[in-house]
Amino acid sequence: MSTDTPDYVHKLVFLGDSGVGKTSLVERYVYNSLSMYTGRTIGAILHVKTVIVDGSRIKLVIWDLGGQESFSALREQYCSNAAGAFLVVDITRPETLANIDRWLNALYSGAGKVPVIMVANKIDLSPVITDDQLAGLAEVRGLKLIRTSATENENVDLAFLELVKSIQEKFKTR
Repeated sequence: MSTDTPDYVHKLVFLGDSGVGKTSLVERYVYNSLSMYTGRTIGAILHVKTVIVDGSRIKLVIWDLGGQESFSALREQYCSNAAGAFLVVDITRPETLANIDRWLNALYSGAGKVPVIMVANKIDLSPVITDDQLAGLAEVRGLKLIRTSATENENVDLAFLELVKSIQEKFKTR
């Protein structure tokens, strides 16, 4: 058996409205870089990264889903077989909170009740959404909340680590 063979392969999906920073978070994590201009994601883009967590070699297949409403019919299919998800909101745009339940419903319909991290992105900018609002929204839905900045590379690795650990924990309790 090759040492490159992963112990686990996890499909992760990024959910959230257009412009919340999903692609920037993925690029920061997978490639440790950030494009100066990131256009809208059309459909889904796949990225792969292998990590070691708690001694296990884990291959992450990361799906960056376009947030436009025109892709809503495909969301459930994109989420099929996902091991976990990031639900990303932009703390400078309160309207990005409006579709949280739609995103979660598509995820749970396609993948079942998988671990989800709510990511409050763009913490390097002036927030319009309060910490209390975010915490309340996450708590009511049973989601862990992590505040990130893809631009400043703040808590991006932490968000991925927390999701992977939650997924691994779920596997252990099966």
